[in-house]
Amino acid sequence: MKKTVTEETVTNERSKAEGNTHKGGKGTLIAALAAVVVVVLLIILAVMFKPEPQTGDKSITVTLTDNNGVDTVYEHNTDAEYLLEAVREMEGLELQGEDGEYGFYITTVNGITADYSIDQSYWAIYVNGEYGSYGIESQPIEDGGEYALVYERSAY
Repeated sequence: MKKTVTEETVTNERSKAEGNTHKGGKGTLIAALAAVVVVVLLIILAVMFKPEPQTGDKSITVTLTDNNGVDTVYEHNTDAEYLLEAVREMEGLELQGEDGEYGFYITTVNGITADYSIDQSYWAIYVNGEYGSYGIESQPIEDGGEYALVYERSAY
C-alpha cells in the first residue's frame, strides 16, 4: 500500500509534533513551578516552627573580689560573645569605666572605685583562675567559663 504525502499531511504531522513539544514544555514548566512552590512552603514552615533560642546559650560564673577580699559569686546565662557584654547583662553587678587607647578600662565595680593614681589599685580580670590576657571588652566567653573581677593593688 502506497501512501501519498500531501502538504496537508506534512502540516498535520508538524502540528502534532509541535503540540507534543509544547505539551512537554508545559509539563516541565508546571513541574518546575510546583517544585518552587514546595520549596517556598518548606522555607515558610521552617521559619514558623523553628525552635526559639534558649535564654543564654552559655552558662558562666563571675566572681567579684572587692577591696576587702570579700567574694560575691554571680551565675549567669548569656548569648554574649565577650565578657563586658555578659557583665552588663547581670543583675546586681554594676560596672563603670572609660574607653582608653587600650580598650575599656574598669574604674568602678558595685560602687568600689580602683584608682591607680591614688593607691596603685586596679580591677584585674581572671579567666579560669589565670590572669586574663585580654581587656574585658575583648575577652571571649565560653560555656562553663569562670571569670573574676578582682580589686588589686600593685606591689610597685
